[in-house]
Amino acid sequence: MSKQHTSFSPEFKMQAVLESFNPNTTTAQVAKKYATSVKNIVNWKQQFLKNAHLSFDPTTSKNKLEVLKKENARLEKLLIKLQLETDDAVKKLQNLDIAVKKQIIDTSSSPLSIAQQCKLIGLNRPSLYYAPRPSKKNDEAIIKRICEIFQTNTTSYGYRTMHQVLIKEGYKIGVNKVHKLIKIVEAEKGVKQTSKKVDTATNESIQHSHILHDLALAKPFN
Repeated sequence: MSKQHTSFSPEFKMQAVLESFNPNTTTAQVAKKYATSVKNIVNWKQQFLKNAHLSFDPTTSKNKLEVLKKENARLEKLLIKLQLETDDAVKKLQNLDIAVKKQIIDTSSSPLSIAQQCKLIGLNRPSLYYAPRPSKKNDEAIIKRICEIFQTNTTSYGYRTMHQVLIKEGYKIGVNKVHKLIKIVEAEKGVKQTSKKVDTATNESIQHSHILHDLALAKPFN
């Protein structure tokens, strides 16, 4: 069985080497004190003596500092570039159709959790698992009508109110079925009713509501 390699810090090595210069202490004693080998102490001492002159050269530290500053500036530019590219990619992902968003969610090998992926692309997590299908042609017609009502009305419609609207329009449907179809509309079609209150003094907010929606999608991901 091979021995595990022990890593010593520069500070540890320097302390051991300095102590080895004590004329009253042998190399073996220093090695025992620092729980290392005599060979290590000898090698560290030789390395220390070989590079000791660098501590008296002010240009050495200055040059290293300049190199570090340039590298730091390069990394900052790279980070900004990557952030801009990431923000652009997030905006594009958030504008995808809900069906496409479901397909790009990785449930097995992604380092991001499913919740993080859904948040990143603006997908409602429950809709990832909820995939009902209309069972009748009549359901498709009602779903289409619900979508139209959501998109053309500025007030919030609960499923009970929606049920009354559909009944008045001549649809024969129960309140529970309306509730179910609204869930399909939200999950499958990606259409949701607005809950924005209308200002009776002006309808400007209604005219520009689509702009506010786009701004919400463009919000950077945290």
